[in-house]
Amino acid sequence: MSLVLVRVDCRLVHGQVVETWLPHTGADCLIVANDDLFSNRVLRSVMELAVPPSIHVVFCPVDGVAKVLAESDRCGEKAILLCATFADALRIYGAGIRFSAINIGNLHYAAGKVEISPSVFFAPEDFEAVHCLRHHGVAVNVRATPFDAGKSYDPERE
Repeated sequence: MSLVLVRVDCRLVHGQVVETWLPHTGADCLIVANDDLFSNRVLRSVMELAVPPSIHVVFCPVDGVAKVLAESDRCGEKAILLCATFADALRIYGAGIRFSAINIGNLHYAAGKVEISPSVFFAPEDFEAVHCLRHHGVAVNVRATPFDAGKSYDPERE
């Protein structure tokens, strides 16, 4: 499989991904799985402007990841998969796309959310999704950039 990083970050395509994760992983493809963004051509265009021309960017609905990833594999690309929510990452995992680790970049604060780190806040459904992923052996790491120490997240120990 061509996945070199699976990341949950509500901002999706932004500087940390473009400037640090792409070079660190050697990825040459960004797969952005988000139903709302897929149907918003203007916002997709703005996000594409942030990415160097040498990087293949594919926006797809969450249920389209398997097809996009198969094409990326066929082309020999190394891909970063970006999701805005844990629910999306769990849907992708449930559709048969297996990954051993997931990186949490940023999940904005909102009423009712619990602070996990200064830039990561979990809603109740996030705890459930993380628990499910951990149950399947997926390591969960809170890490903004590859240069941060990061923090392994295990809801059983929190």
